[in-house]
Amino acid sequence: MEKKSKKNNIIPFPEEYIQRHIPVKDTVPDDSSANNEWLDIEDELWAKEDFETLIRLHREQLEKYPKDHFARFSLAEAYFFNYEYEKAIETLNQIHKKIPEDPDVLYFIFEVLVASGKDEDDFDWVIKPGTLHLTGETIDMCYNVLKPGHKSCSLDDLFKLCSDKGYLMFSKEHLLTALIEDNRFRVKNQNSLSRAKIHVAHN
Repeated sequence: MEKKSKKNNIIPFPEEYIQRHIPVKDTVPDDSSANNEWLDIEDELWAKEDFETLIRLHREQLEKYPKDHFARFSLAEAYFFNYEYEKAIETLNQIHKKIPEDPDVLYFIFEVLVASGKDEDDFDWVIKPGTLHLTGETIDMCYNVLKPGHKSCSLDDLFKLCSDKGYLMFSKEHLLTALIEDNRFRVKNQNSLSRAKIHVAHN
């Protein structure tokens, strides 16, 4: 499921990135029927995009099992999709302090920061991860990748290239806009994040 922020023109949150392996060992009872019931309700609420009810559901889970990081992570997701970014950050901060190097949690933190117009200095890190901003050097890196063969490249590929350098403080929309505005590039399908193709302009 994808949902676009109404307040900050950013990419839909890539929920498929979250592998949902936030540790819950020893924090919830071994009651598969109860857990499955919760998951069934959660899936139904996600399908309906009923984020307010999801928030209440995960709060109830945490009242019963306050050490359940997975439920807390799911609560942060629900806050995010309900545009309650400050609450999402507060919730993620609680998980981050327990498992500071978990990549899914770190990725989600940066998603919320970008969505809410904040930067990495607006979060209380245990250990601050490396980040990449949308600077001239970042655009130059994209240019150098494309320049040798003058072959077109998808926006997704360039965004992945950037993400390999650190956690990103910009979205695909931000990157696409920067490429369109730079006269060194030509961009086809400018109105589609999934279909945009970029190549170097020939002199």
